[in-house]
Amino acid sequence: MTEATLTQPLAGIKVVEFSTMITASLATMMFAQQGADVIKVEPPGIGDPMRWLGSQKAGISGLFHNCNRAKRSITLDLKSDEGVARARQLCLAADVVIHNYRPGVMDRLGLGSEALRKEHPELIYCAITGFGHEGPLAGRPAYDHVMQAMAGFMTLQGHPDGFAYVKTLICDKVTAYTAAQAITAALFARERIGVGQHIDLSMFESCVAFLWPDAGMHLTLKADDVTHGAPFADYYQLPLRSTDGAIAYAAMTDAHWDAVFDIVDRGDLKTEEKYKGMANRSVHMAELAAIIASEKPDLTSAEMVAGLAEQDVPAAPCLALEDLPAHQQAIAIGIFEQADHPLLGPIQHVTAPARFDGRKLEDCGPSPTLGEHSEDILAELEARLQR
Repeated sequence: MTEATLTQPLAGIKVVEFSTMITASLATMMFAQQGADVIKVEPPGIGDPMRWLGSQKAGISGLFHNCNRAKRSITLDLKSDEGVARARQLCLAADVVIHNYRPGVMDRLGLGSEALRKEHPELIYCAITGFGHEGPLAGRPAYDHVMQAMAGFMTLQGHPDGFAYVKTLICDKVTAYTAAQAITAALFARERIGVGQHIDLSMFESCVAFLWPDAGMHLTLKADDVTHGAPFADYYQLPLRSTDGAIAYAAMTDAHWDAVFDIVDRGDLKTEEKYKGMANRSVHMAELAAIIASEKPDLTSAEMVAGLAEQDVPAAPCLALEDLPAHQQAIAIGIFEQADHPLLGPIQHVTAPARFDGRKLEDCGPSPTLGEHSEDILAELEARLQR
C-alpha cells in the first residue's frame, strides 16, 4: 500500500464506484483529489450519461470532468455473468465500494453489501439512495430538482409564487459531501477497530439535515412557551442596487445597520424604534430589508462595498461565475487551475478547497475517457488472482 503523504492523505486507498450522475461521482472525485485510486465502473456504449450533458467534447462534458477528475474508467456489462464476475473481483480488492443505484439492484447482481463484506470484512460499502430503503417512496427514482421540492428547498427562496428552484444541483452535491464525510469517518474507524462497515445514505435525509440547522430552527424548540423570532431566511437582506449592479450585505449589529442607513442616505431610520436593537429588528427584518432594497444610491458596487468595509460590515458585489477567475481574492488563494487535457485541450477547473499542512492538494489529473483504463485494471486483477 502506498503511504499517505501530507498532500495525498488518501494515497493507498482503493475505491470502486458504480454510479450515474453526480452524488457518488463527486464524492469519489474528492477522494481522488486526496490521493485515492478511484475506479469508475461504466456500462459499455454511452457510459455514465453525465458524459453527454451540457458543454462537451469527445465524450467528456464539463460536468463529467468536474465530477470525475483523476479516476480510472473501466467498462463492464453488468447484464452479463462475466461483467458481474469482474465487478465482484474489483470490489473484493477495494477498500471502499460506493453506488447510487436503487434499493435491491446491487443485491440482485450479487454485489450487495452483505455478500461482499462476508468475504471481505474490511470493506466499507456505501449505498446512496433517493429516499432510503424503507417507506412508500423507497423504490422511487430521485433527481436533484425533484428532491429540492421534497426536502423543502423550493419553499425557502422567497419567490412571489411561493416556489422556486435553487438553480444549481444542490441536493446532488449536498449528498455527495455527506457521503464523503461518512466514508472518511468509516475509514478512520477501520484504522481503530480493523473492520469496515455498511453505510446507508439517502438524498432525502441528507438534504433535510442540511437545511435544518437554520431553516428548521423555528421547528426545533417544541415547548409551549418558546418565543419565536423571524425566520432566518428574513436575515438574507435583499440585494442593494448600485449604479453598475448590486451588492449583498450582512448587517448584524447596531453599528452595521447605522452604516447601511448612511450608505442609502436614510439616517432617519436610526431613530425608528422598531429598527433599534437586534430584538426589534428581528421582528421587522423583512420590512426593513425591503425598505433598504428600494433605495438606489448613486454609487458603484465597489464604492458601496468600500464604504461598508470602513465600518466592518460584511459586504460583497454580486458577481457572475465568469467574473471569478480574474478576481484578486480568487487569484490570491489559488481557487482556479489551468491545465491541458489530452483530448479536451485547455481547461479550467477549481482546486480542492482543503489545505493539508498549509499546502494545496496536488493537481490530481484529467477525467478519463470511457473505458480508458479497462485493460490496465483487468491486468491488475489477473496479477492479484495469480498471487
